Amino acid sequence: MANVNRGFCAPPLPFSGNKKFWAGELYDEAMLIPPGATVWDVFGGSGVCARCIKDARPDLRVIWNDFDGFSDRVRHVVETEELRRHLLRVVGGEGDMVGGGSRLRCPLSAEQSASVQGLCAAALKKYGFLDGLSIRRWLSLGVVKEAYNPDNPPANLYARVPRLPLRIADALRWLDGLEIIRDDVQNLVIPVGDYLILDPPYAASVCDEYRGRDTFSILKTVRDLMAGRPFILFGDASILFWYEVLTEKYSPRFFLKKDLISGMSGKKRSEIMYSTW
Repeated sequence: MANVNRGFCAPPLPFSGNKKFWAGELYDEAMLIPPGATVWDVFGGSGVCARCIKDARPDLRVIWNDFDGFSDRVRHVVETEELRRHLLRVVGGEGDMVGGGSRLRCPLSAEQSASVQGLCAAALKKYGFLDGLSIRRWLSLGVVKEAYNPDNPPANLYARVPRLPLRIADALRWLDGLEIIRDDVQNLVIPVGDYLILDPPYAASVCDEYRGRDTFSILKTVRDLMAGRPFILFGDASILFWYEVLTEKYSPRFFLKKDLISGMSGKKRSEIMYSTW
């Protein structure tokens, strides 16, 4: 994408997250960085933050720590689109269009479920890759975090496969100009003076690659990274830990967004962006 949309920067494939709604603020913050600096998107997620910064400031070196593997999903978007079309033939043709997809209805029949399982297994065998997170999002109720596994599919599948094609051109451009690494945050070696984007798991919802880990060990690592490095930090507005630590040491600027939809629960919540850029 040539220019970041300052109001909206959506990942080209399904992903549980809200950073697309911070595109405008990220664009403005990017303008404060000196030429040629390096920016690390430490908890990269779908790469929205890295993408917004690079689009706003092509002169910057932007490193996306893609620990979730979203870039692999993007690289296989053509195969995923092919599978979407096959799945739509199985589950489509019923219900009204709502938001580009079919209206939620009763679970798929046993015959349809078997067809879906067979299509996914065949795609995995053919390409050696299956975007299980997109498939699970299309075929399950509610917000999901686990990938679809054709060897162990959910008990109930629902017809929610999007009727609109995936944004293949946007997806293929999503990685342009970004340096992509994949490492645990505790292993990263980031020079003092580099710029950071920090979006750690919130204390109430350790998920994805950090499931089961002591949340506060992650926060301690984040705290250590802040020393000597300008940072943007995203945090749940209810976590007083951030407010106390940040106001005492850094005097950051605060930006608040209310009524964001949680990627985990689907419920509304607030989020704060802190910046020392």
